[in-house]
Amino acid sequence: MKIKKAIAATALCILMATPLFAAEDDSEAFGQFQAFLGGLNQSSFEMIREYLDQTDLSNRVLSHQPIQADVEAMFRGDFWNFISKGVLNVLPPQGSDVKAELVQFSFENGQGRAIVRFSYPKHEFQFQAFDLRHDRRGRLKIVDWFDSNKGQMFSATMAEELLTAKPVKEATRRLLSLESPTDLQLFQATEILKAIRDRQAARFFEIYDEFDRPLTREPWVAKHAVFMAHGLQDMDRFARSLEVFAEVFSENLDMALLLSDFYLSVEDYEQSFEALKKFELHFSVSEGALPAKLSALALAIGRPDDAETFAVKATSNEPTFELGWWSLLRARTGAEDYAGALEPLTQLEDRFGHHLDEAKLRRDRFRAFSKLALSQEFRDWRAGRN
Repeated sequence: MKIKKAIAATALCILMATPLFAAEDDSEAFGQFQAFLGGLNQSSFEMIREYLDQTDLSNRVLSHQPIQADVEAMFRGDFWNFISKGVLNVLPPQGSDVKAELVQFSFENGQGRAIVRFSYPKHEFQFQAFDLRHDRRGRLKIVDWFDSNKGQMFSATMAEELLTAKPVKEATRRLLSLESPTDLQLFQATEILKAIRDRQAARFFEIYDEFDRPLTREPWVAKHAVFMAHGLQDMDRFARSLEVFAEVFSENLDMALLLSDFYLSVEDYEQSFEALKKFELHFSVSEGALPAKLSALALAIGRPDDAETFAVKATSNEPTFELGWWSLLRARTGAEDYAGALEPLTQLEDRFGHHLDEAKLRRDRFRAFSKLALSQEFRDWRAGRN
């Protein structure tokens, strides 16, 4: 698809799905962000680059960590190459069916915020929250953005990349939270930074397994340990790393969506529900994915009232989000509220084109649908629509 057609198609989808619109005097900023969204959906850095502010973003990256002078000079001299790798690394692969959806946009007096959602298989979601401003010419610029898959701002992720570019003991000393690290701790921490830089998971854990407890509790170590173990698909090591990660980041609500997904990987639905509930409250965005997922988790842990509450919230926040209506159907069916189940049944047929007859309900993995299919309420509803 040609670029102009792709942007137009993206813009149309946004206008149909976005619950919040820009004020009239900021409609140009809204339109510019739609074009930027086209770049995200094509994983086209050339389209994305136009909206990034080099000065603001580079200053933010360098403010996070004590970067060595020669690494800083290398970063400033090859800024766009560094940023392009960083940006494309946090986007779905090029050609992926996963698309960016704009779920919130606000812009006033030259500044604003936009929330973008990516929906992955198995009901996993990634959010990016962009800080926006106008430049002197009135063009939209992106200053920085939060990425839920990293639990932090993009600039902070880039700063970590620069830290690992050339690990030396003095830089490691400034990175550690320990007041007086020993020579052994400095050596071990510097070596593990090299393993992080080279993406060598086996080497990472060879060093990690020799760490004392204080080093394993360093936030950047705990974070990379769980990422590395997840990438290796070593579930025993992942579970142990997750315990440390949860302990270290228990008060960091930016990490809560990531933590919830990690708990799902080990089938700890109770902890996943609690972490996601914290993130949804903290993130404070009116959309349907997070409450729909909370509804599903509430059902899994036997909280039917919570399941319906979150499902209703999902459909109210975002009526065009299909998963919300499935969540409401499952919540009400699970509670044997068959009269209440007729609303989501109707929405799923009329709005999303499904045909939900007895045979289809019986084939669904959600076993309670078999009872719904036998109910008089469903039979009367189906007969009236045939």
